[in-house]
Amino acid sequence: MAYWRVNQGQTWRYEVLGGFLWSPKRNRDGRRNVSYDLMTVVRAGDVVVSYFAGAVGAVGVVLEEAVSSAKPDLGAAGGRWDDDGWEVVVHFERLPVPCDPRSLLDLYLQTREVGGPMNDRGQVSQSYLFALAPAFGEALRVACGVDGLDEAARTAAGARDLLDDADAILRDALHTRTERRQLALARVGQGLFKARVAELEGRCRLTGVDQRDRLVASHVKPWREATDHERLDGANGLLLSPHVDHLFDRGLLTFKDDGRVVLSSRVSTSVVERWHLGAQVDARPFRRSQRRYLEYHRDVRFVP
Repeated sequence: MAYWRVNQGQTWRYEVLGGFLWSPKRNRDGRRNVSYDLMTVVRAGDVVVSYFAGAVGAVGVVLEEAVSSAKPDLGAAGGRWDDDGWEVVVHFERLPVPCDPRSLLDLYLQTREVGGPMNDRGQVSQSYLFALAPAFGEALRVACGVDGLDEAARTAAGARDLLDDADAILRDALHTRTERRQLALARVGQGLFKARVAELEGRCRLTGVDQRDRLVASHVKPWREATDHERLDGANGLLLSPHVDHLFDRGLLTFKDDGRVVLSSRVSTSVVERWHLGAQVDARPFRRSQRRYLEYHRDVRFVP
């Protein structure tokens, strides 16, 4: 397992939420770039720390090695690069508290290799991808509060299986590799879909839990019944505690447009009591964009 650092400016939102790294293959003048060449050295299982806005804000596990790829959507910042590039698939997890790598500057200076991501004073080197010495990479992982990578690796493996499944289902020319990845991650309530849901729903409407990593981004109109647009539409999702998602997904719980929860008669009294289903925390009215999906859930999915 190797450690890498990627410097992301305006592109971090697209790359971290989209689950990928992307670089052109050469500079605009046609010359090779060491940082871009490193994209072809990254291997599945490697760890990537994402640096943006002056700190490490996400840590990822590489799922797939680099392949040639046309430039994905990188917003306004993407206009400065050629279209032909390298793409690496990464499962990123945002850190609840960003971590400043300069806190480990002494260790960095002892272990750094030529062309590292910081100079002697901890100032950022202006390039994209850097290899980190294993000792520094491990220390940075601990400093960032990432206790271990086993769970991340298991999540990554599951996401990779879904990517394979998405490739099998979505082979038509209408879907780019990036779109397939976003759809695959949306299938398990992760990535871009979860970020879009979180823009509308900050916490579980029943329990009030607001820690995003403890909530499931649940599709209101189920994945198998939705169009590709609906599968990635944040209005078609709710952030739910796992036990609430379990009932919602099976049509045993739904919501009215005014935000009130409705339970199926098939949910036993003991479950209602032990799961505290009668103590709804958040009963805000839903937005207009969400209501058509909730109507579908009530009419088609809910079991009275």
